[in-house]
Amino acid sequence: MFKNINELAKAYKAKSISPVELTKSYLDKIEVGSIYRLITAQRAMAQAKQAESLFNKGIVLGPLQGVPIAIKDLVDTKADVTAAGSKVLANNSPALEDSPVAARLDAAGAIFLGKTNMTELAFSGLGLNPHFGTPGSAVDSSLIPGGSSAGSGVAVAADLAMAAIGSDTGGSVRIPAAFNAIVGLKTTNGLIPTDGVVPLSTSLDTIGPMTKTVEDAWHIYRVLAAKSVKDFELKARQFKLLVPTNMVFNNIDTAVKEAFDFAISIFEAAGHVIEYKEIPEFVELYDLLNEYGGLASHEALAIYEDLLMANYQDFDPRVAKRILEFKNSPRTSSDYLRLSYKRKELVGRFWQKYGSYNAILSPTVAIMPPKIKTLEESDEAYFKANGLCLRNTML
Repeated sequence: MFKNINELAKAYKAKSISPVELTKSYLDKIEVGSIYRLITAQRAMAQAKQAESLFNKGIVLGPLQGVPIAIKDLVDTKADVTAAGSKVLANNSPALEDSPVAARLDAAGAIFLGKTNMTELAFSGLGLNPHFGTPGSAVDSSLIPGGSSAGSGVAVAADLAMAAIGSDTGGSVRIPAAFNAIVGLKTTNGLIPTDGVVPLSTSLDTIGPMTKTVEDAWHIYRVLAAKSVKDFELKARQFKLLVPTNMVFNNIDTAVKEAFDFAISIFEAAGHVIEYKEIPEFVELYDLLNEYGGLASHEALAIYEDLLMANYQDFDPRVAKRILEFKNSPRTSSDYLRLSYKRKELVGRFWQKYGSYNAILSPTVAIMPPKIKTLEESDEAYFKANGLCLRNTML
């Protein structure tokens, strides 16, 4: 409907459309299903009327005023049940208050269309959900949407929301953004509060925007960030960019490699310096994960073991299996502490070694999105695809 938030703001200023009219048009398009688990029509209309009233008084809170957004169904919104893709959690009581994320969006004038479907407990990069349905990619509905923020990615790409909120522990914003051809921002851990957000890994969980443009992501990030952020403009200058030569291109699909090479050619044509170098720290990280297990695996087991054991038959068997199989591994709480320490030490060395580069560039995902049906029918295909989808984003 509108290409970006700034274009919508101009339409509001010109009074060619109102927040109430726009919200009604979105509510007419969306429905409860595999993309939206819940539609919050009553709250959306109340927020739209409030935004319209402020505009009529000449009051503009900021760029998100009157912007219809979708919220991943692991973020608490007042009076709504937060299911996190689980039919077990869907039986919980409604949230008594907005999470800080929802409260900041509400205070900025955003309009909540509803809560989007996701992989159960956010524990997969594929986006499949056997309870509430799997939304097909907006590019091709027969293909997986990427996960775990599946509904958020599809909603933005299919123009069923102007923007959406997702969460990212090991790729859950970035993977569905890639598979739906939109922008996904993985924010720095701790900058956006995760209180009132269903956890997967308290050490790694982050909240991030999923949008049509980079500038839209910036608008949302400014509202959500716990620390004050300032506008800045990158002056035209030469950037020093690093492309890894190891790991991130293993088993890569030809179409992904061609798209990545094309993107690199744009940077080169703009005069930026591209260096190619092996990054042995990537191998070190995966050696740590193989030896000690992942932080998310340790923490997810600690959080959900009792719930899974008591309600095993009601969970996605693939999600339950991945979490509980860690219970039977030889890894211990001492391994968790060693992993935490060694990971911090590795990250410190990484920044010392590569901190002079403006950015490190790699494909988000090495493969094109597989067919939903293929992964639904085969555990082997499911777990192989999940590993390939998460490999680069977990680095």
